[in-house]
Amino acid sequence: MTVPGRATRTEVEAVFRSAPAVYLYGIGDLADHFWHRAVWWATPRAAIGLLRLDGIPEPIIYAQGFPDDPELLALATSVSVAEQLPDACAGQVAIGIDRALLPWFDLVESVPLRGMVLAHPDLLVGAGIGDRLGMDDYPQLRAFLDATVDAEGFLGPDMVTTGHYLGSRDGSGALVAVAEVHLAEKSLGVAVIGNVVTHPEHRGRGLVVEDATRLARALHEVYPVVGLNCRAENMVALHHHRPA
Repeated sequence: MTVPGRATRTEVEAVFRSAPAVYLYGIGDLADHFWHRAVWWATPRAAIGLLRLDGIPEPIIYAQGFPDDPELLALATSVSVAEQLPDACAGQVAIGIDRALLPWFDLVESVPLRGMVLAHPDLLVGAGIGDRLGMDDYPQLRAFLDATVDAEGFLGPDMVTTGHYLGSRDGSGALVAVAEVHLAEKSLGVAVIGNVVTHPEHRGRGLVVEDATRLARALHEVYPVVGLNCRAENMVALHHHRPA
């Protein structure tokens, strides 16, 4: 089996630009900050990357193409056979890619995600109540995420400095809801919302919906494509986005 050589950024971008609303994370990973931490393999219709990110001990496999595309399955198999993948990793992979990886990996946990893109920004009504967060808020933001069970722990100072972090506070000034970005790359024209979460004691008041609405509206003014990945059962996100 022929194993493709490592792909150039131009080759990988050609795959992702064929469907930018589908490959939001992939396009974002082409930024310099991520590109120099990754290796990629690509064919005209599929791409596989191995990334290393701050705060995540395991490398991340990013394997994307259209579901059950033989070209993607063949690429995954060839890279795996050549032992170019680590013994353990996290992954964001397209439907069907697990079949190509199972001979080399045991699936420990699987979380179905739905990729969505902001389709109707005119429907984002409401003024929004969140405060814009900056580096002065980083310690409090870090503590909030660590203390909130269903929040994702991934957070880096470089992300806070994008200016696209919003939060709602209680009467004491403590954060009780946040809406953030996983990536925001002006040069590539994409932004991905992530970590939209409310402290359990303050849920049911619409705080995080207001924060997410304000954030999505602000991002839409700067980035041509705005989207997110969320758990498939997250109906709040479905209210504002459509499947990509």
